[in-house]
Amino acid sequence: MSIHKRWSSYTEKNASSEPNSFGIYEIGDIETGAILYIGEGNIRAGLLAHSPDGGKKKHISIFGTSIVGLYGYRFELTKTREKAKQRQKELLKDFKNTYGSLPRFNQKQEKSATPVFI
Repeated sequence: MSIHKRWSSYTEKNASSEPNSFGIYEIGDIETGAILYIGEGNIRAGLLAHSPDGGKKKHISIFGTSIVGLYGYRFELTKTREKAKQRQKELLKDFKNTYGSLPRFNQKQEKSATPVFI
């Protein structure tokens, strides 16, 4: 089960305006709805850290450039970081049960046990 919100266009301006609060977020392709990554932590910081600008603005990017059409994100707030981690685990488990594998960029994390940024 994914986050049930509309996708927001993934721009630095939009991400900068999001809450400075704990939660979970999904990053994906707005056109197809494909979820590429499910993250947890501080919403604003997490979104800015994974900026789709390919690192040009000194942001780490898990996407590089032009993997998909138009990037989007959506999020859900939690009260604590622990709740965010728990909710992320639930979403990842549901995704894997539904599709047979984790989202594309969560797979790289699972294999290395640490985040891999390209």
